[in-house]
Amino acid sequence: MEVSRSYTLDEYIRPLWVGDTVAHETVLFREDEREAKLTYPMDEILGVFTADLTGEFEAGRDYLLRDGMLVRPEGSRMPFIPLERFYPSEHRDGADFGCTEEGHPFLGFGEGDSMIRYMVDVTYRHSAAWDGPIPPPQTDKCARFLATLERGEEATILFYGDSITTGANSSGIVGVPPYAESFPLMVSRALAQKYGYALSIDVVPYGPVDPVRRTGERVLHYVNTAVGGMESKWGLENVRERACDYSPDLMILAFGMNDGWRTRAEYMELTAQIVRAMQEACPGTDILLLSSILPHWRAAGFFGHQDEYEDGLWDFAQYEEHVGVAPMTSMHRHLLRRKEYYHATGNNVNHPSDFMARVYAMTLLAALGY
Repeated sequence: MEVSRSYTLDEYIRPLWVGDTVAHETVLFREDEREAKLTYPMDEILGVFTADLTGEFEAGRDYLLRDGMLVRPEGSRMPFIPLERFYPSEHRDGADFGCTEEGHPFLGFGEGDSMIRYMVDVTYRHSAAWDGPIPPPQTDKCARFLATLERGEEATILFYGDSITTGANSSGIVGVPPYAESFPLMVSRALAQKYGYALSIDVVPYGPVDPVRRTGERVLHYVNTAVGGMESKWGLENVRERACDYSPDLMILAFGMNDGWRTRAEYMELTAQIVRAMQEACPGTDILLLSSILPHWRAAGFFGHQDEYEDGLWDFAQYEEHVGVAPMTSMHRHLLRRKEYYHATGNNVNHPSDFMARVYAMTLLAALGY
């Protein structure tokens, strides 16, 4: 099998739970680590590359396969993150968080590609069966949106959330190879391709509000009004101008990461109010509630009630005719049973790497019956 050396949409959105090959899974070795587990125990490694896919490592010299794990032998040229970078001994503004792990006062943090540059990219075969959750289809909840696409009518998909939804730390957003798109763009482009649409990217996360200009053509309008650092109270306060005014056919609502200090009840009350505001202003809009990945448990002051929110979303949506759930928390929780958090984060605290952004896309597309 020839392993691709670039971002390819079809390959990046192929579900982890399908087939016997995983392409471009990320791993980050700490300086003190020699072996790493991946999503599946590996039977055969097809290629190990630099995170930007421009360089390839040599089997036997740079890496080994042992007991299903990736091994970094002595003399390996594979990168690793220095312990002083992962566990800084002194505080530097913008470069660390407090650390919950005993004996380590700080946890390294970094935006852009400051963390992902230490990663390696692995493509491999496995014989193990997927034993995690598979996102259940929400096609009944999103039936109006999907019917619009089936008819070939002009449609709008809107993403509203926090920095994760802006695409933070995706290589295409950062501007480094392999230039993988953010998960909202992956989802929108996949839907456009499936239904034979042109994709129109109408706004950027921090751009001015500019309602979609409809042309009557077979166009899927991608709108992303997410803003980094925001939480559900801000989402409620800004829902009209940043969501309702676009009259989307489908809204992906994705707050939660920055709400961790709120109880499940408080978070769900705000979420319900956002949904009600949208339903009142745009009764024809279908809504998918996207739960969040979890924050890094080592990041002091960040981990809170995020793990409880997904059950609240399901409880709420079961009584709603046009509101479904895309369960990203469950997907992340399962992956963390095998993978260390830092193997799939873009900033070591709360943003996904390209690999975890792909899992976001897989989860949403499964919910939409892709």
